[in-house]
Amino acid sequence: HQEISDFFNILEKLAAAVKLAQATQNNGTLKGSNVSCQSSGLLPQWMLSAQDGHRHARSQTMPIIRGKNALTNPKLLHMMETTDGNVSEGESVSPTDIEANLSTEVALTVLDVLDLFVHHHKKRLQHDDGQNSVMKKVFDTYLLFFQINQSTSTLRHVFTALRLFIHKFPSTVFQGTADLCGSLCYEILKCCNHRSSSTQTEAAALLYFLMRRNFEFTKGKCIVRSHLQVIKSVSQLIADAGIGGSRFQQSLAIINNFANGDTPLKNTTFPAEVKDLTKRIRTVLMATSQMKEHEKDPEMLVDLQYSLANSYASTPELRRTWLESMAKIHVRNGDLSEAAMCYIHISALIAESLRRRASFSMGWAAFMNISPNVKEEGAMKEDAGTQDTPYTEVHLRGVSVYNVSHKGAE
Repeated sequence: HQEISDFFNILEKLAAAVKLAQATQNNGTLKGSNVSCQSSGLLPQWMLSAQDGHRHARSQTMPIIRGKNALTNPKLLHMMETTDGNVSEGESVSPTDIEANLSTEVALTVLDVLDLFVHHHKKRLQHDDGQNSVMKKVFDTYLLFFQINQSTSTLRHVFTALRLFIHKFPSTVFQGTADLCGSLCYEILKCCNHRSSSTQTEAAALLYFLMRRNFEFTKGKCIVRSHLQVIKSVSQLIADAGIGGSRFQQSLAIINNFANGDTPLKNTTFPAEVKDLTKRIRTVLMATSQMKEHEKDPEMLVDLQYSLANSYASTPELRRTWLESMAKIHVRNGDLSEAAMCYIHISALIAESLRRRASFSMGWAAFMNISPNVKEEGAMKEDAGTQDTPYTEVHLRGVSVYNVSHKGAE
């Protein structure tokens, strides 16, 4: 166990070293590149730590080229073709160009080693349907590639490796706890907003593959796991990264095109489920954008929040959040009856969740005498592995209808 822990610590340190490198337009782009930081990059630090007699030689030592496009700078290619590694007099090579290629080589080396580990320890990773500490460590290392700025060429290889990983270990992603699937969806969606069109396409393709594999894993029944986690991740990214622009919309269009052109699944429910998911994402994005424009118009703001709450009908926790937000606006404006109806819907939502867990007999139907609209809460989708706080009867009794009436009395 200690050896495996040390092994992954080394991989993480190597991957973290990539963060120091900067990129130029000649070598793809590293997100968040800062030209002003070029002088303090990875290679100059190595050169300073080396002995004086080796500085010049090290600065002209290049890593192995893995592809035709690994180096696009003619001067770098010319330097590597020379037998003694010396640059012609009068020519200069930017340290940034060298660092950009070096960072890509380091990242690909880490990815190669990680893939070898997965290949040779497949049985150990499959233990307990992939719900084990070693699998989590492997998965976290894969996600580290998204959390540290990478070149577009590196990301292309990471997307390929993850497709193979999902194909090999579907139970890890679609069974048991939903944490791994949620983290993966978050990082993929973040790349769907990437400034590189090739990375957007790769990210959209991986997200589509994830949904398709989910559908196959459930034997053609549904994509509940990926549906819920994508919606949750979108809600997080709206606040974290401000997604929703033209780049992200284009990625959603690519996913829809994949679904419409997938001939083997054309006569199944899969294309409709994908379309429904992308539609819900667009509704969330549009409503969030419009809410910022109508912050001073209470009625329009509530209408938009209601639309957003409906888009979260399949995700109880998120739907409850927006219903509570609507109730607060109604209370602030003195519309206590409307606020009470929001809490009735929350109560029906919790009751339905309890009914599906055999903890409450009636579900949403218990509130039909108050409002027939509560049947909307029967449309929720549930994922047994979702790590939301499970509802209890205490939650049901504690819904703050009392708070509304108390405020009215005041």
